[in-house]
Amino acid sequence: MADTKRQEQASLVTFYYAIEKGANLGTLQEPAIGAVDRDEDLYNAIKDVYPNAFDQNSRWYKAFIKQAIVLVEWMKKGGVSVPTDKYNYGRFGDEKVKGIPDSSMSTIGDEIYNSFTPEQKKLFGSRPSKDSWNPMDVFIVKKNDENEIIKEIKDSCCFEDRIAPQDEESAQMEIISLNQYLAYMANNRMFVGISLKETDFGDPKVTETNIKKGFDHIHHSCGMITKPLNMTMEIVGIKGAGTKKEKKGLNFLTNSLTYEAEFNIGNVLKKYKYESKISSRMAHATEPRDLTQGVRGGFVPAKARNGAVPEAKMATIVKKYSKQDINANIPMDGNFTSTDRDKWVTILKAIKSGGKTTKPKLGKFNIHINQKGKKWWTNMNVDEYMDKAIELDNDFPKKTEKYPTALRNKLRAARYILMFQEAESDGLLDNLIAELYFSSSKINMDKKDLSGPFVKIQ
Repeated sequence: MADTKRQEQASLVTFYYAIEKGANLGTLQEPAIGAVDRDEDLYNAIKDVYPNAFDQNSRWYKAFIKQAIVLVEWMKKGGVSVPTDKYNYGRFGDEKVKGIPDSSMSTIGDEIYNSFTPEQKKLFGSRPSKDSWNPMDVFIVKKNDENEIIKEIKDSCCFEDRIAPQDEESAQMEIISLNQYLAYMANNRMFVGISLKETDFGDPKVTETNIKKGFDHIHHSCGMITKPLNMTMEIVGIKGAGTKKEKKGLNFLTNSLTYEAEFNIGNVLKKYKYESKISSRMAHATEPRDLTQGVRGGFVPAKARNGAVPEAKMATIVKKYSKQDINANIPMDGNFTSTDRDKWVTILKAIKSGGKTTKPKLGKFNIHINQKGKKWWTNMNVDEYMDKAIELDNDFPKKTEKYPTALRNKLRAARYILMFQEAESDGLLDNLIAELYFSSSKINMDKKDLSGPFVKIQ
């Protein structure tokens, strides 16, 4: 199991030794990891932070060194002379990291996100997190600029003396202002947020994200579904007598919506696998993952996820392409009404028969709970299925239990399928395929998008 915290700390320690101490890193072709050419102080510092770095033929040790090589090259392109003692280093959630002196540590990343007001955080969903805004894991900041950056955010970005505290548009303008300011800081190597991703193939590289131009000036094209939308509708229960036991085991056979897709952005062909899975009653964890070439030549899911599409952004995308609110006719705390039931019958019938390349694989509309107890319905039509699914839901006073949560997620995912079919019908499928991918990577496609600036090392 990945030890993400220690891996990120080891990366940060390596950055510190590379930038401040000028540690010998070697080259991407021949990283300095052997007993003869390695930097002993850096080697011992990594060993203290993440001893497992030297397992599997020093796989992670080599990765940390290569990450530092490409970061130093990127810093130099921005006019930074290395080595230099002008930077502090930080990781979200850490005040100290073994191997880095306290005098060279910073918590400015935490300070920035913690300064977000409830109205600003609400822009990123009902359960916002730092990653909803910016996926940076670690950061570096110029020592002499740290206090001024915080002051500027409070003053010029209106984080302290807010113009209209309760207004959503005002909150959006404040986040856009913050992002523009931090993009300037990153471009000038004054404050740089860094997202760390495991490299699947070849050497890592630094990718600037939301720092200069976004992708709104590039026309993406040829977006297509390459592996069908797949979602199982079958409801199952555990065998055995007793209503309580049956209710406890009630669930869908599987709970994810998946597909694979590809699209062009400029001259680059992007391939990815998409999965929406249960996160809460109100939202999915929607995570595209790059498809990369495996050792046998085929395409396999990348080891590192792009990240999840922020909840609020997903709601905007669903509304844009399906013309429906993401949770319309999905009661969060009560039972389904007859109006809700009729709406979902209409949607399920539409997606079952609709779509060309977006025609889904839904499986059979079965509800198989207990055959001996005559709770066994096979090949139901959509009307019968929804009636029974809702009847089962009515047995649960608390909609936070497993089956009510799964049913609400299943219906929301059905609306996602409708979104794809509507986009295909409107000639916008390539836009949707690209927008979901870039939203998960926190890449702004529009000037009004709210993801923060960072560099990704992968």
